[in-house]
Amino acid sequence: MNLSAHFTLAELTRTSSGQPNVPNAAETKALVALATSLLEPIRAKFGPVSIHSGYRSKAVNEAIGGSKSSQHMKGEAADFHCPAAKLEAVMKWIVTESGLKYGQVILEGHTAGEPTWIHLSLGAPWRLGSSCMQALVYDGKSYSPYKA
Repeated sequence: MNLSAHFTLAELTRTSSGQPNVPNAAETKALVALATSLLEPIRAKFGPVSIHSGYRSKAVNEAIGGSKSSQHMKGEAADFHCPAAKLEAVMKWIVTESGLKYGQVILEGHTAGEPTWIHLSLGAPWRLGSSCMQALVYDGKSYSPYKA
C-alpha cells in the first residue's frame, strides 16, 4: 500500500523485532500525514530517504526499549537518514529553511559519538501545539536544544 508518492506502508512498518506490527486505521491515517507532509518534502530536497523506524506497535516499542509515550506507536514519527546528504545538513534545513510543521526533530542514534539518524514527528493537531517545533540533539544520555 502506498502512503504517498515515494513511501509505502511496508517501509514505514518494517521491524526486525519479530513482534506483530500492523497499524489500525487511525495509525495508518497518521502515517499518510507523516509521509505526505514531512517525509516527501525532505525527499524532494535531498533525494531518497532511508527509514530506520516508523510505526511501532506496543509490542515492537517494548521489544526495542522505546519511550512509553512514543509518537511512533501512533504512526506519527519516523527515524531516518538521507544517504545522499549529511545529517547535519538535513537537520539544519528542517529547522531553519523548510517551513515544515513538525512536533519534534531530534538528531539521535549515536554511534561513536556521532548521530546516525533524525527522529521527526508530526506537529499539531497530532501533538499538542505547545509541544511542537522542538528541535533537539540527543547525545545518548540527555537531550539538549539544537543550535543551527
